[in-house]
Amino acid sequence: MNPRPDMNWLLDDLVAYPHARNAVVLSSDGLAQHHSKNVDDELRDVISAAAAGIASLSKSSAPFVSDTPTSYQMAMITYGSGHLFIIAAGEGSTLVASGGFDIDINAFTDRMTGVVKRMRNELAVGARQAGQG
Repeated sequence: MNPRPDMNWLLDDLVAYPHARNAVVLSSDGLAQHHSKNVDDELRDVISAAAAGIASLSKSSAPFVSDTPTSYQMAMITYGSGHLFIIAAGEGSTLVASGGFDIDINAFTDRMTGVVKRMRNELAVGARQAGQG
């Protein structure tokens, strides 16, 4: 089994954006897969669990938004001093990031989308071949 490639550098690049703070990629069950360097273990685990719950609630709220099936894309929570962004990052994964109140929301979420696209390419796993374990 090949180890997961280190994608933390992509998250470090994401949070280099003005007023950005932290970033974590997690699995749908709330396990952190990658994180920016400024996220310690405790913060990583807490935000991973919280973001997995928020993403799950957001997905289950889709019927409130549309009468036809629609997919969850992003959740944003605004606090007095900043924002929390949770973006679907592909099958079974989520990108969560935070930024200060002065962050350019549209530009930052576009940047997050770019990171998601880049990570999909970097983390792509080929189809299993017949006879592989």
